[in-house]
Order: sequence, then C-alpha cells, then structure tokens
Amino acid sequence: MSTQTSVTSPERQQVGTLRHTLAVVWCGWRAALSGAAEYRGDLITGTVVSLVWLGVSAVPSIVLTLHTDGAGGWTLPRLMYLLAIWYLMDAVMWIIIVPNIGQWGRQVQTGALDAVLLRPVRSLIMCSLGTLGVQDLPKILLAVVLAVGAVVTGGGPTSPAALVASLVCLVCGLVLMWVFGVLTSYKVLTQVQFDASFLLHAGHNLARVPTPLYGRVLQVLLTWVVPVSFVATVPAQVMFGMTSMWMVLAAVLVTAAVVLLVVVLWNREVRRYSGAMS
Repeated sequence: MSTQTSVTSPERQQVGTLRHTLAVVWCGWRAALSGAAEYRGDLITGTVVSLVWLGVSAVPSIVLTLHTDGAGGWTLPRLMYLLAIWYLMDAVMWIIIVPNIGQWGRQVQTGALDAVLLRPVRSLIMCSLGTLGVQDLPKILLAVVLAVGAVVTGGGPTSPAALVASLVCLVCGLVLMWVFGVLTSYKVLTQVQFDASFLLHAGHNLARVPTPLYGRVLQVLLTWVVPVSFVATVPAQVMFGMTSMWMVLAAVLVTAAVVLLVVVLWNREVRRYSGAMS
C-alpha cells in the first residue's frame, strides 16, 4: 500500500502543470490522428482540395512577377517562399484555431466550456489547442514542399545563420497566429455574442502580400501596431537577406510581449466568467 502511494504521489504533484497539460493535449491529438488513419479516402480528398487551393493562392504572386521586374526585390521564388509561410499559417487556422477557438461561443452557450475550465489543466492551452482538425493536415506538407522549392530556385538562404533566423521568425509567426486567434475571441467568455474573428481572417489575408508593398504608412502600422508583418513577411525577408538581422530579435520580443498580454487577458476573463449554468 505504501509502495503504491510513493509511485502515484509524484504524478499527482504534476497535475495542473504545463507539462501535464501538454501531455493531455498530445493524447487528444494522437487519438484524432488514429481516428483519421481509418479514413484514408478523406485524407486523399483533403490533399487534392488543399493542392487546388494552394494553386489558386499562388496566382496573384505569379501575375505580379509577370508584370513587374522584381517588385522591390520580391522575385517569384521569394514570393513563393512567403506564400508557403502564409499557407502554413492557413493550415494553423484550420487545424488549430477554427476547431478550438472558433467553438468558444457555442461551448459557452451549451456549458461545455465549464467542464474544460474545471479540469486540472492550464485552461488557455486546453481550450485553444485541445482539438485537432486533421482534415487540413496535408496543408503542412504542401507548405513545406513549396518552401523548399522556393528556397532552392531562389538561390538558397544568404547564409546558414539566415536559415536558422528565418526558422526562428517562422516559429514566432505561428505563435502570433495563435495569439491573434485568442485575442479576437476571448471576450466571448463574458459577452456570448462577441465575434471578432473577421479581424483574424483580415489580418491573415493581409499577410499574403509582402508588407513593404503596402506603402510606408501601412508598413509601419502592420509591423509595429498590428504585427501582421511578423507572420509571413519578416521570415521571408530574413531568409533572403532583405532586412536586418535585428528583426529576428524584434520578432522574438514582439511575440513574447503579445503572449504575455493574451495570458493576462485570458486569466482576467476566466475570473469574470460566470458559467452557463449560473
């Protein structure tokens, strides 16, 4: 009896920690992936649809390069690399944000969110990452293939450091997409009819075009006020030496700042949340 207590005690102490929460999320993802493996036809269909959507998304970039001479240094391979990053963010939108954050309003109304908030896990992570939209997973592979092809045809990164820096900025962009999703929906906990998801989709679409092509005023606005530029433009600029390397540090600091902001806002909103049954 004492042996059993000594074995389970450390596990109980870990309940509610970040590590425990991520383990719970991973179990849910693994179950979703196992279920999707039983429907290979859906996977093939999803891949075909994703491929068509990627081709349609590439048309504006191709037309731009056909009618301009590099558009401020944005050659076709560089635009394709930016498009690959944007398409990866689109994958995050439909794999993570929509299946999780997009359902908060319904969960508040039905009381399903109450059960999640009462679990001994980090509520923000569980509520925003607990479900996996497996049908859009092929988008990740297509984005990686397009990115590799764009880098190879574009002459490769300016240096190994540029490649690493671009990947760091890419991670920051992925986190920023998640943060934007939370920021445009967290108020639904106390205002059930609140819906600002259109801002998320608007920012995502703005990221499809290199920020410098918007002009000086919008460039400043989309970089330092609403950091859309860090989602796709900055990772591409760093890869091809189109901006200073200090932008990598800026991307990390901006990302850290907005993550801290969203954690504070979420915790405040949860404290004010009264539940569907109250």
